[in-house]
Amino acid sequence: MALTDTMTVLLAAAITLGLFSYLWKENLAFRIAEHAYVGAAAGYGALILAESAWRLLSPQLAKGLWYWYLTVLLGLVYLFFFSGEYFWLYRYPTAIVIGADIGTFVARSIKTQFLEQIRATTIVTNVNEAIVVIGVITGLFYFYSTMERKGVLEGAAKVGIYFLMAGFGASFGVTVMARVSLLIGRLRFLYFTDPAYYLIPVAIILLIIGIFMERSKKT
Repeated sequence: MALTDTMTVLLAAAITLGLFSYLWKENLAFRIAEHAYVGAAAGYGALILAESAWRLLSPQLAKGLWYWYLTVLLGLVYLFFFSGEYFWLYRYPTAIVIGADIGTFVARSIKTQFLEQIRATTIVTNVNEAIVVIGVITGLFYFYSTMERKGVLEGAAKVGIYFLMAGFGASFGVTVMARVSLLIGRLRFLYFTDPAYYLIPVAIILLIIGIFMERSKKT
């Protein structure tokens, strides 16, 4: 393994163990790893956004559409965020971006989360889709509060509760499995990647030393 690859693996292992050290308590190793992770994520995100923006901008400039340079100017106005006197200029690109995002989000949400859901619910070709229809209708009856729930309406609302609890339980289970999968991935990296596993005993020794130092300060 090349020296750069070895140092990369050791650095990744050190950051992973530093973040795991929060299980003991917040400490210097955790803060260093946290800041390194947040900084790297911010830098990587900025690079990806810049690259995506250039990919969208360069074809338009190649066509001679000069007014696309206005988007660059609008982006540079964001830098007035660091100016106390001209901070008000920063509000214009912010308002434009937020307004465009909200408009796009609302239009997309109405289509995908409302209209498409209604259309999908009205199509029943097998048992699974029939169960979905029953769950949607009875779930809506549970939230129906215009009139008192009695008789059939009360029974439908109770069935809706079971569907809602099943849905919430499945969502929680998927979330837990995803987090456990991430944990297993990092543990496998520490245990099976050479030379990452060499840092495990070092981290344990440092943790024991830190615990004893903490106790000595209290006494």
